[in-house]
Amino acid sequence: MSIGNISHPSFSSVRVRIFRLLAILLAFTFSAAHAATVTLNNGDRISGTLKDMNDNTLVFESAVFGEIKIPFDQVSTLVSDDEVRISLKDGAAIKGRVALQEDGAVAITEAPAAAPRTVPRQQLAALNPPIIDESMQYSGRIDLGGAFNRGNSTDDKLNVNGELVARDLKNRYTLGWEFNEASSAEVTTTSNRRLLAKYDRFLTEKDYIFFSAKAENDKMADLELRTSLGSGYGRQFIDTERTRFSGEVGLNYVKERYYVAPDESFPTLSLGMKYDRKFWDDKLVFFEYLSVDASLEDASDTLVRNRVGFRVPIAKGLNLSTQFNVDYDNQPAPGKRNTDRALVVSIGYGF
Repeated sequence: MSIGNISHPSFSSVRVRIFRLLAILLAFTFSAAHAATVTLNNGDRISGTLKDMNDNTLVFESAVFGEIKIPFDQVSTLVSDDEVRISLKDGAAIKGRVALQEDGAVAITEAPAAAPRTVPRQQLAALNPPIIDESMQYSGRIDLGGAFNRGNSTDDKLNVNGELVARDLKNRYTLGWEFNEASSAEVTTTSNRRLLAKYDRFLTEKDYIFFSAKAENDKMADLELRTSLGSGYGRQFIDTERTRFSGEVGLNYVKERYYVAPDESFPTLSLGMKYDRKFWDDKLVFFEYLSVDASLEDASDTLVRNRVGFRVPIAKGLNLSTQFNVDYDNQPAPGKRNTDRALVVSIGYGF
């Protein structure tokens, strides 16, 4: 028999067999290394890495198919020999190996020698949920503006305002202040101060109740001291790095002590809005802070405070600010105007 008559497998068939063998070895190695298996309702079985399960979607990494997103209600069984972080709908957090069975029972083994803990499938909220930083986070800013003129003109002006905020998942503490002084020819033209202390308790990710205390003084408006204590409901509609927007409604009790005019006190319905928005890759920041107090005893007695302006970052943490202030008191002290306006240009630092 000649060599030419001997039958040999073709090169292409050998290459196919080699690729199949490599695929099998790769799948086996991947499965052995990660030891997680999913069986779907249609009987398909996938081995690989369990990444997470959130919002009723299971994310699974397979050596053959890559990353797969599977509706969790399409999963019949799930077994992971590696520990995963498990979040239950009652708020409990567990770490252990998980096995979802066909009958809907989920066996959770927290230690190698421990007996599995079984919970209903419906109690699963998430697997490997995002790790949330629960520590207190601090942010704040301080803006400083002013003028000092000597010679043919004698003018002094000082504007200071700022805010310090401490925030964790459930609590937010805010301290705000504003100080404005100005004189011309040694005659005082502006003299007012404001202080705010506020606590927000978050009931959900967006909803909160608040408690606030305010104090202010304005010599030019004959106001020796105005204090208010209040509480109410707020909602953080947007809270991202680019946009923050919140609204509030509540009740305040206001006491006013004047230098000359009779003192007053009254309850108010309070409304508040706070908005910050970054534009053009954070090169410009627009802001507006609005508060309204309407007397519950006299509908015509209303206090409005609005702060609106822009901040332009100029260096790390430093910014230039242009701010327009409007303070409105529908029933000012006798002989005083009901509206104060101010344009403030300042340099500030934020963190």
